Amino acid sequence: MSTQAPYCVELHSASEFDALKQDPRNFAIVRYGHTTKVDPEHPGMIQIALPPLGEHLIEVWRSEQELHRSEFGPVRYQYCDQFLFGSLLLDDAADQDLAHASARAYQHIHDALEQAGFPSLLRMWNYFPRINLEVEGLERYRSFCVGRHQALEAWHFPNEQLPAATAIGTLGEGLLVYFVASKKPGIQIENARQVSAFYYPQQYGPKSPTFSRATLTEWSHLYISGTASIVGHETLHADDPLAQLDETLTNLRIVLDSAQQDHELHCNQVGDLGLMRMYIRDPVNTEALLGHIHERLGSTVRVQLLQGDICRSDLLIEIEAMHAPC
Repeated sequence: MSTQAPYCVELHSASEFDALKQDPRNFAIVRYGHTTKVDPEHPGMIQIALPPLGEHLIEVWRSEQELHRSEFGPVRYQYCDQFLFGSLLLDDAADQDLAHASARAYQHIHDALEQAGFPSLLRMWNYFPRINLEVEGLERYRSFCVGRHQALEAWHFPNEQLPAATAIGTLGEGLLVYFVASKKPGIQIENARQVSAFYYPQQYGPKSPTFSRATLTEWSHLYISGTASIVGHETLHADDPLAQLDETLTNLRIVLDSAQQDHELHCNQVGDLGLMRMYIRDPVNTEALLGHIHERLGSTVRVQLLQGDICRSDLLIEIEAMHAPC
């Protein structure tokens, strides 16, 4: 785990965007608004239809290495010897159901990674609208999971190498997937307090969600998936956002403790992760949630607060985190 990190990620004020995008080292900038889009000339310039709540922050990915750009079908990507960063945006309305759209998206990603020689997915982000809407008897998130599962199964992607992942409902159209891949698999980290998502029972859909709780890279980056108030496989505190936040922070701490104890990650506590996004279903809860997270983690912790829908209708918040220091 001692390989030098090929990139780092940090938060900046959204007001710095114009200046930051001029720096060639900044190969990806993720920002937020009311529409989802990817710059057709630059796969790392991404906007997600998640309105910011509170301080408007953007995520900046920086590398000192020379990156090459390429594309394969709708997938556009940048890469060097150690990693590949890619994205694609599909019109999911063009398909009869989201299962077909997600299977198609993941097949495109498979083909692009096979061409580029980066077979190991490390981290995935999946964003699409109306995540909890039921269509022909199946919730759109569960339909997404069916397509993703089918694609990864056809890919022969083993459970023990599944990437960390997020799936959040946006306020704008389109299925956006962006991702990090490498030539070698990362180390999968699960949460002993939770059933692994890929072993969820069928009450959560025809196919289980295929992702890991976290991935640790060979260069000691830790990517923690979207994490919520789930113990075992059941949602807790369905009507209490602050109690859900406490449960979520406990789950984050357990994953981080596992990475520290088993793999000597140099990050002591959740507040040290440096990069956290909190997705909030109802903006009315924003101030109370931010105050509570500062009580738990300290007043200097910066968290991206975004309005978005969570994969279960009884979940009020979700947090993802990353340890990728500059």
